Amino acid sequence: MITAYFVVARGSGNIIRITRRESVPDDTLTVINVPVSTASLMRYEDFLARGEDLISLQSVTRLVKADNRNHQNSCRII
Repeated sequence: MITAYFVVARGSGNIIRITRRESVPDDTLTVINVPVSTASLMRYEDFLARGEDLISLQSVTRLVKADNRNHQNSCRII
């Protein structure tokens, strides 16, 4: 099965490119390879579409907390 990986610069934490491989690529002294989730890939593509040049791994993998203040889909049972 082919899996996508972010190739990330060790020094800066910026994503260099995406690679797709059947097996995990070897990390080197200068880069690490991080598996790409669908959500992370979508965030990465959003940054690219906005013209971002330097996209950090942290910016595409950070977890977004749910906003529980608005319960729009809740119902009240009487």
